[in-house]
Amino acid sequence: MSPLLRRIVPCMLVLLLTGLAAPCALAKPKRGVMPPVLVVERPWPPVVQVRVLLNTGSLADPPGQEGLALLTWDSVLRGAGARDRAQMAQALDALGAHLDVQVDKLGASLVGEVLLEHLDAFLALLADTLLAPQLADADIEQVRAQLLADLTHLRDDDSALAHDAIGRYLYRGQALGRPTGGTEITLRAITPDAVRQFHKHSVVAGNVRVGFAGPVDEATAKQLIEKHIGLPPGTPPKVSLPHAVKDGRRLLLIDKPRHSQSEVVIAWPTVAAHHKDMTAVGIANAILGGTFTSRLNREIRELRGWSYNTWSALSSGPQLTTWALGFTPETADAPAALELAVKILEEMAQQGLTPQELRFAKDYLKGMHLASLETAERELGMRMRAQQLGMAPDAIDNYAAHVEAVDYKTIQRVLHEHIRPEHLTAVVVGQGRLLEPKLRESNAQFEVELLPADGQPEHTTARGKAVGARPAQVEEAPPPAVDDDPADSPGEDEPGEGNDPDDGDDRAPEGAP
Repeated sequence: MSPLLRRIVPCMLVLLLTGLAAPCALAKPKRGVMPPVLVVERPWPPVVQVRVLLNTGSLADPPGQEGLALLTWDSVLRGAGARDRAQMAQALDALGAHLDVQVDKLGASLVGEVLLEHLDAFLALLADTLLAPQLADADIEQVRAQLLADLTHLRDDDSALAHDAIGRYLYRGQALGRPTGGTEITLRAITPDAVRQFHKHSVVAGNVRVGFAGPVDEATAKQLIEKHIGLPPGTPPKVSLPHAVKDGRRLLLIDKPRHSQSEVVIAWPTVAAHHKDMTAVGIANAILGGTFTSRLNREIRELRGWSYNTWSALSSGPQLTTWALGFTPETADAPAALELAVKILEEMAQQGLTPQELRFAKDYLKGMHLASLETAERELGMRMRAQQLGMAPDAIDNYAAHVEAVDYKTIQRVLHEHIRPEHLTAVVVGQGRLLEPKLRESNAQFEVELLPADGQPEHTTARGKAVGARPAQVEEAPPPAVDDDPADSPGEDEPGEGNDPDDGDDRAPEGAP
């Protein structure tokens, strides 16, 4: 029997015995497990966004290897399959596509956009990037060098430094308090083999989901993913779950001797994203510092002129949420502005909102929610994030109804329970020599700890100060100037410039999920 027949005859016997219609030589091997797929279908424009979300972010960094997740996911873009970095860039350019990576505490996302007609070819490149990145030693070293340079630039940006420090200081001693970008010591300690192992253990069934936004229906999306992406079984790296911090009032003063302004951030933990009170917390945040008519903006910016920029934000997580506020006063005004911010928090916790504030916040949030759903890309991002946070399946669709259902009694209870002014953590970036004695004597009653700009907030040890009976005392603001021509003033429902949430610095604290 010829060699060819020896290969064909067993195959024919198998077909006769099993009744299979396809030749056994063409049987496809098992590709692996197809990840869950979420689709936000819109008929126009003819551009598709694809998001691959992995539930392995910097919370999975081992102690002493902070920055591992960021180093890993940044490195996967430097060549995959048979293509090096230049060849991958050429292949994406030929499709008119782009591919980026985003990393935070909870996970990493590969995000790309491509014309619908090139979607199949783009997914082949994306699959290589996800499943078969080259992760060559030289490429990892180049990414490491970039991340080390980023740490140097971070020290020159007061706002970024304050946002980075607040989470590291608030959640020190926990995985949530370790820096996503790592430190110079930890980044240098990560080996290329550690990067490759982190990737291998992250890209497994149950740890990945894929989303499509644009002119693609669910059936087509699933067919494409089944064709291109099959995940191996495995167990992703363990994640240490955070817990709330109750440590009195403590303040980290980061010394920047030659700076005329100070960056101030105050934060505290509150309920998880899926908690029943989260909608009411969002309403309270809008009144605190989330709108142009917020209390922080009115008291600190408009009436006193202490800061051009005020804000408050919620950085949600599946176990807890970080609630933070901030502003940027001149050095001389920083202690008084800090006292006033604490007083505003105390008053909100004790007295709640007015019915007029509640009504305004409801209307504002419902309008903003509708605006956030205008594009398929933003809606996809919101829905995938909601899934990651463990929120109810109807959380996005019924958000407006949930907002409207919050009554006056509920909002008063939520403010009393979830603004805890006796447990506040603050970071001030500014002139340490001038600010330290004033902050120690401040009626805001913070325990002050001084740190150089290149210090590590997560390694500090000072305890917070137990708040006494003495409330924060702040001088009353001067009455607002009378405008001789009311027609020149913006109306209540016309936000002025500079405090639109999309215009300001709305970055969440780095240490928050």
